[in-house]
Amino acid sequence: MNMQQHSSRLAALMLLVALVLAACSGIDKAESLYQEGDKAAAFDMSASLLEDDDPKVRLRAVKLIGRIGNVEDRKAGGVLHPRLKDEDSRVRREVVRILGRLRYEPAVEDLLDLVPGADEEMVRALGDAFAEFGKLGIGPLVERYDSPGHRNDRSAYRKVLIQTGPGVADSLIPLLKGKSFFENRDTFDILKRIRNPRVATLMLPYLADEEVAEQVIHAISQLGSGAVDPTLRGLRDTQKGDDLRVIEAHLRILGELKDARAVETLEALSKHPSERIRDAVDRALFQIRGY
Repeated sequence: MNMQQHSSRLAALMLLVALVLAACSGIDKAESLYQEGDKAAAFDMSASLLEDDDPKVRLRAVKLIGRIGNVEDRKAGGVLHPRLKDEDSRVRREVVRILGRLRYEPAVEDLLDLVPGADEEMVRALGDAFAEFGKLGIGPLVERYDSPGHRNDRSAYRKVLIQTGPGVADSLIPLLKGKSFFENRDTFDILKRIRNPRVATLMLPYLADEEVAEQVIHAISQLGSGAVDPTLRGLRDTQKGDDLRVIEAHLRILGELKDARAVETLEALSKHPSERIRDAVDRALFQIRGY
C-alpha cells in the first residue's frame, strides 16, 4: 500500500469515526433535551436520527420517541410507522411494541403482515403490541387467523394470538359457532395455552348462547385450576338470574375441573328447588370426591 492509499483510508476512517461521534452526540443531546422538559425539540432531534447509519443510535431514537409520544398525539406513530422496515431486527421489534402502546391504528395491517415471517422474538413483540391495541388490533388479528385466504399462515397467527394473551378470548369464542369440535380444535388450543383466569371470565357469558355452550364448557374445563374461582363467581351471579341451563353448565364445568374448592358452594346447592340442578350438583360432587 502506497502512502497516498494509506492516507485515503485513514481519512475515510476518521470521517466514519467523526460521523459516529456526531450521531452519538446527537442522540445524547436529544435525551438531554427530553430530561430538561423540552419534548418538542427532543422529538424533532430524535426523529432526524431515525435514518442514522448506526442501528444503536436508531434504537435509542425510537425508544425516546416512544417515551415522548402518547395515544392522543399521532405524530409519534406516524414517524415510527415507516421504521417497521428498518434493517435492524432490534429496531423493528421496538417499533412494533411502541406502535402497539401508542395504539396507532394505521399500522395494524402492516403489523399483521409481519406475522407470517416472525421469529420467536418478533412473535413476542407482536403479541405485546396487539395486547396493547385491544380489540382494535385483536379483531383484525383473529380475522386473519380465521381467513381462508391466510390458511397457510394460520399457525403463525395462532402463535401471536397465544402470545397476545387473554384479551383474544372475546374475539375467538364467536368463531366456535356452527363448527364441530374438530374444526375448532386450534381455537380451543389457543384458549387452553393462554392459561389465564381472565380467559375463563371472558368465556363464561357465552354459556348463555346455546349454539356454543357445549364447546365453551369443554374449553373452560381444559383451563385447569385457574378457572375454578371465575366459574364459582359466575355461578353465584347466574343464580340471581335463575337460568337453570346456565347454572347447570357452571356445575358441569366445576365437576370437570375436579377441584375441592368448589365443594362448599356445590353442597349449598344440594337443596336447590330444581331436581335438574340437584342432579347436576350430585354429579359434580361425585367427580370431585369420587363417591
